[in-house]
Amino acid sequence: MHSRLYIAFHVQWILASFLEQSLHRIRPDITLDELGADSFDLVELQAIMEETFGIFIAEPLRAYVTFAELVELIYKTMANPPAPPH
Repeated sequence: MHSRLYIAFHVQWILASFLEQSLHRIRPDITLDELGADSFDLVELQAIMEETFGIFIAEPLRAYVTFAELVELIYKTMANPPAPPH
């Protein structure tokens, strides 16, 4: 299992690349909305996170999710994966 630091590094890089933001702008308390993510971006970001980390995120990502909350969600999902839909 990956550490939170490993996950945070990769999520930060993914968000910076995908949303065309500076790595330095992505702080623990910044929301996806503040980074400029719209509803279409959220769907695509969720798919990228699932593919990158080999997980299934049961609930759709929301714009008000912070960077720190996203890292924690991925970490917990990797530890206790939900059953994918049939």
